[in-house]
Amino acid sequence: MKNNNVDIVAKTKQFCKEYLKPIAKELDKNYRFPTELLGLMKKEGFWGINQPVEYGGGGYDNVQACKVIEEIAKVSAGVAMSIHGHWSVTDALVKFGTDSQKKKYFPSLLNGEKIAAFCVSEIQAGSDAASITSTAVKHGDGWLINGPKWFCTNGGLADIYLLAFKTDPQAGSKGISLFIVEKGTAGFDIGEPQEKMGCRSSVITGLTFKNCLIPAENIIGNVNGGFKLIMHALNSGRLEMAAMGLGIAKASFAEAKKYANRRVAFGKPLTALYSIQEMLSDMYVKIQAAKLIVEDAARKRDSGDNYSLESSVAKLFVAQVVNEVCYKALQVFGGHGYMQYNNIERYARDGRVMDIGVGTTEVLKMVVGNVVSKIKDVD
Repeated sequence: MKNNNVDIVAKTKQFCKEYLKPIAKELDKNYRFPTELLGLMKKEGFWGINQPVEYGGGGYDNVQACKVIEEIAKVSAGVAMSIHGHWSVTDALVKFGTDSQKKKYFPSLLNGEKIAAFCVSEIQAGSDAASITSTAVKHGDGWLINGPKWFCTNGGLADIYLLAFKTDPQAGSKGISLFIVEKGTAGFDIGEPQEKMGCRSSVITGLTFKNCLIPAENIIGNVNGGFKLIMHALNSGRLEMAAMGLGIAKASFAEAKKYANRRVAFGKPLTALYSIQEMLSDMYVKIQAAKLIVEDAARKRDSGDNYSLESSVAKLFVAQVVNEVCYKALQVFGGHGYMQYNNIERYARDGRVMDIGVGTTEVLKMVVGNVVSKIKDVD
């Protein structure tokens, strides 16, 4: 699957340097996704990087794709999150979509003409996906959907939505199905963008459905079989979120190191102080460990083997690392790190989502603990 014709990571670095970095602070300040860069992002192929060439994707492996997410997150974690949200849909379509669905949606989704969004959550249902209450009921030749959705990354920006609804309200996780809903469908309303603590350059909204009729062929997978598809999307999403967190951590460390070498206190650079050396050492070691864990999970995914444990471990570990690194990096800056004229406070806000999105740290500890408790030998 790997495409060796173009160094996509080098292209990403150049894109970020020339186009994204100069506006990153403004995007964060104004809670704005850079729609003016959509044409360039389409040209660079960001939206379909890790999908097969035969479907119109870039054909790069997941190691490379994670590095792309990492590089973008170094500059704007929100933009990285928007791409990750899009990939959650294309990943599901590659694995579970019908030939006709792929033929219909892939040309525009993989080249970036249209953006995708994936959403399961409702106000009362986050980690507990089985508690969603929005419904899809058979109606003639289609499905009639009703109810709310919440925390929809790319809400409003996206043209294609992959959403979870209850098709058997009494069956818990065994009564969920996934459907494609296109923007502009009658009965489908998109809420106003919500203000967030961090990752502000990604758009997040609520969604509302009132007697929204969609075609029967818009279901992905089997009726009542959606929970399996959600778990598949979460596996890929956790790996991509880990790559995003790694990018934030690396950017924070780079800023702290640069500042510590420049700032003089007590007659010498901060880097001559043991306490600062200790913090820089801790940050670097943790980042190197996180890098290896993320790459290992990406390689496991590329192998075709089940990588659910590895993606959960990567997300869990990187969440700890990015928040520790951001904390220490801000501490190196002191009062200047607390001010918005430096990037460090933005990185600290962006990194906080790693403990929450695509599986909270508490849930992932249960997931990992349950799996490893049954492993006979730990490699």
